[in-house]
Amino acid sequence: MSDKKLVKFFCNKLGRDRCFTGDWAKWMRFTYHYLDKQGLQDALKKKLIEEATEVITAIHKEEIICELGDVLEVIDGLCKAYNIEKSELFAQKEKQYQKRGGFETGYYVEYIEMAEDNPEISYFRAPENADRYPEE
Repeated sequence: MSDKKLVKFFCNKLGRDRCFTGDWAKWMRFTYHYLDKQGLQDALKKKLIEEATEVITAIHKEEIICELGDVLEVIDGLCKAYNIEKSELFAQKEKQYQKRGGFETGYYVEYIEMAEDNPEISYFRAPENADRYPEE
């Protein structure tokens, strides 16, 4: 690094394992620390949201492929962090598919109505779902 004045950018996010190597890393200085198991798990969950948001903003097929690749990399990291075998993940995916199908049709659910005594109503009214399913 030269003697020029440094400009600091705060990242506060999980970095890839080899982000400190390569040609582009020669002109940057990193400040970082290692996460413990719980910290890594939490950071990977946040990283998944970050990468999924980048899928939303991608426009062209090449961009979508790149961002989906990043999402898959985070999923791989989560599997390792939680000691989840890919076979377990794919089995759960298949179970959900068999039970409720996939997303090929393009149904966009605007709202759901149900009777007050429907046992499923407690799911939609649970505090953790208040933002997902606001009640009229």
